[in-house]
Amino acid sequence: MTRFTKLDAIRKHLRLEPAPEASPAPKPAPADVGKRVQKNLSILERDAERLSALAKRDGLSQARLLSAALDAYEISNPGVR
Repeated sequence: MTRFTKLDAIRKHLRLEPAPEASPAPKPAPADVGKRVQKNLSILERDAERLSALAKRDGLSQARLLSAALDAYEISNPGVR
């Protein structure tokens, strides 16, 4: 193998080839498709901290956690709706 052939082999080996593009994973459809609004909630600081900690623990947004809490409350108290 001549020097130039060896250098060409090394260059070819070291040359970065672009990785094949992976198709992006399909995004899951949102569970709720309703209009989103923002309301100012006046809650105690410790309740806000609990909400934040629970959302972080379960990997949910605080809004989704509040929605689940409302659902659970309505199920436990059928006459509320």
